[in-house]
Amino acid sequence: MGFAAHAAHDPRMLVGEDGQALVEAALVLPTTVFAILATVQLTQLQQARILAESAAFAAARAGIVMNGDPKRMLDAATLALLPAVGPTDSIAAMADTLVRFKARDAVLERFGLRQLRVVVRNPVSADFASFGQHLRGEEIDFDDVRPAASEAALLSLQLRFLCELRVPFVNKLLQALWLAARGAAPAEDVPLTALAAAARAGRYYLPLQAFSTMRMQSNPYLKWARP
Repeated sequence: MGFAAHAAHDPRMLVGEDGQALVEAALVLPTTVFAILATVQLTQLQQARILAESAAFAAARAGIVMNGDPKRMLDAATLALLPAVGPTDSIAAMADTLVRFKARDAVLERFGLRQLRVVVRNPVSADFASFGQHLRGEEIDFDDVRPAASEAALLSLQLRFLCELRVPFVNKLLQALWLAARGAAPAEDVPLTALAAAARAGRYYLPLQAFSTMRMQSNPYLKWARP
């Protein structure tokens, strides 16, 4: 007698197979769903990382022609990061996404955090006394041919973007893993206690960093140099 025929005469075997299938599904399905969610979140995080690098480049491009003006650099970086927040395929869509970006800033301010920051690493203020004497120490000629002056007129910046993790379950796990990996080491410009407070409120963020260095195409100003 074949297995199928035997099972037909013994319904308990069919019930047993159905139960085994349910147990296997109960074990496999949650893992599969979590893997899909993790893939979505990691893809979004990678997109945000690429956009952060693009934003650092855009900030530097704005800075080298605007005398290192931090507001201009921040505005340029913000526009470059908008696709991480929402659609930017039209002027109206870009305006709506910018509103959402600013709304996220308002949320972060409650925890003492900022969504985006651009920090100038070079020029440094000490170089202005050496290479900007003929400009009262307030500027450096961007086209000064002296090697040391040429290095002093490089614009080097660091961009930090707080990327919000929005995929349920995975967001909490990723931030917890990141915090555990840092241990007691402080995160520059990102208070870990503030990130933890935001997490308790159901908002999960990871800081992404990007760097860019370009030669100035306008005179850098002392007032915007690194102290």
